[in-house]
Amino acid sequence: MLGDKAYIIDYELISPIAVGKEHILPNIKSGITADRVVQRIDTTGLPYRKAGEIQEDLRGLYAKEPDQIRETCLHDRKLELLAACYGKAADRLSPLIKLFDAEKTGVILGIGADVTPFEMYEDEMVEHLLEGRTPINELFTKINSNNTRLNCTNNPYDLYAIYLANKFNAGAFQKSVLTACVSSTQAIALGYDAIQQGEAEVVVAGGTDSLINMLALISFGKLGVITESSDDVSCKPFDINRNGTLAGESAGFVILASESFVRLNKLTPTAQLLGYGNTLDAYKITAPNPNGESMAQSVQDALNNAGISPEQIDYILAHGTGTRQNDQLELKALESVLGAGIPISSTKDRHGHAIAAAGIQEFCILLELMKGGVIPRNLHMKTPCKTILDLVKKDRDSRINYALTSNFAFGGINTVLAVKNELT
Repeated sequence: MLGDKAYIIDYELISPIAVGKEHILPNIKSGITADRVVQRIDTTGLPYRKAGEIQEDLRGLYAKEPDQIRETCLHDRKLELLAACYGKAADRLSPLIKLFDAEKTGVILGIGADVTPFEMYEDEMVEHLLEGRTPINELFTKINSNNTRLNCTNNPYDLYAIYLANKFNAGAFQKSVLTACVSSTQAIALGYDAIQQGEAEVVVAGGTDSLINMLALISFGKLGVITESSDDVSCKPFDINRNGTLAGESAGFVILASESFVRLNKLTPTAQLLGYGNTLDAYKITAPNPNGESMAQSVQDALNNAGISPEQIDYILAHGTGTRQNDQLELKALESVLGAGIPISSTKDRHGHAIAAAGIQEFCILLELMKGGVIPRNLHMKTPCKTILDLVKKDRDSRINYALTSNFAFGGINTVLAVKNELT
């Protein structure tokens, strides 16, 4: 049905603060933070040794996968996080998936860049080098010889969407979005469009990404956006003394369904995705336009498309990276459209910045906050940035009927989602 509403009927998340959505709210309320020394790789010598790393052993969550999937998960952290996320929800979702029509179900995922874990093969590469051979060529030949799409060093970007499509009986489409920090936010927005335009009646939207590797840590460190480990707190969104973000990782998905599908199957949705705003200022590859106009336009477009006013917004879950450039500019853009007094906070001080998976991580967190009636504080904010918005200093028990969540990316890409609580 053209113009059908888009409802959220389920979701799942693997995060540094919550391996499973049932842990999100308790851990947010208790102030748990994943700001800790990295364990998976050796960061000795780097000035930034902390990250929002998922340090739990996830292998049990995808233990039922075929050997090739489990083997590839050892090399491909994005696939491991995604497989663990699906495995966490598989039993719960099984009855729901049986209702899906393959020709009317699609998958859209935000995906981060591939990073080969060469440190796993250091001894072998040294041996090849001493024998006069080209170590990288030898390595690629050895571990990519299974004659399948599964590739231990450089998977095709559509692999992750196809993986979930197989799980969710989704044959309508499998799409991948690579737009840095808004990748999974845009995946959700595109899922909304697919339902609005009658392209699908169910869309699984989300993303998977990890910055816990040497290439990402060094690259982002050179950009000056990661705080150094000498700091007691690595990420302080909306504090005037903020000096960088916390590298993170995550995977998650949300199941969007049309109103007609929800009614036909007598489902009870958690929330309604009312609309979104999406803009591009193309100011600079590593920075937004300092006038904030494009950011502000994405907020205004989200309100317009959702058909709501600033007065209706109960809470904003902000991008809030804790970097010098983002936070004050984000506040400027939001307040120019929304005015004064709306509660706003960021949860990146708890779980870090998952780049392509940032949007889905924060969207799932927002859904749990709406479900639990909690507005979380800015955990490490001591001296707030100047703003007419309400920077939350203490957790509040408060019903959230309408909310916005925003993400802003390299290249000046800005995406804002508008959500309505459907739980009574």
